[in-house]
Amino acid sequence: MASCYKDHLYVQQEWIDASFLASSHVGTPDPRQCHPPEGQRLLIGWDFPRSMFEEGLTLVATVRFWNNSQDVFFKPVERRRSYAAFYFPNENPESDRRILTYRIQVLNRKGEVVETWKHHFWTELIDIDSKSPAHRSISSVSSQPKQGSVIETP
Repeated sequence: MASCYKDHLYVQQEWIDASFLASSHVGTPDPRQCHPPEGQRLLIGWDFPRSMFEEGLTLVATVRFWNNSQDVFFKPVERRRSYAAFYFPNENPESDRRILTYRIQVLNRKGEVVETWKHHFWTELIDIDSKSPAHRSISSVSSQPKQGSVIETP
């Protein structure tokens, strides 16, 4: 479990499995024990000052997974102090929904970012598009062979 508190945000990432069910600890009958939930959950808590809350806030959670896909969630902030929970089940073996990294932003009604929290592995994605002017200029500037790096993932 990893968590952090920064300014007005508190973010926590946790694994969900059979031990998450209360029945696993107290031994009561539970039909969910046959197929317990399995996945991860991202919890986001906040406590904004009144002046910031009155700016009409929206929470934007960008979650990137180990399979290089990413989801973006928008949630209006309706209370000055509250939380949101996002569950990512690992039910389908073909789609890896394990959380790699995430960024939480809070926008005001003008669309300005008023608060940001980034997971320590967060980085912007580099979109390699052969039609973009930036790609054409980079490839035409250098006659040197291109170098790259390989990152192995589990």
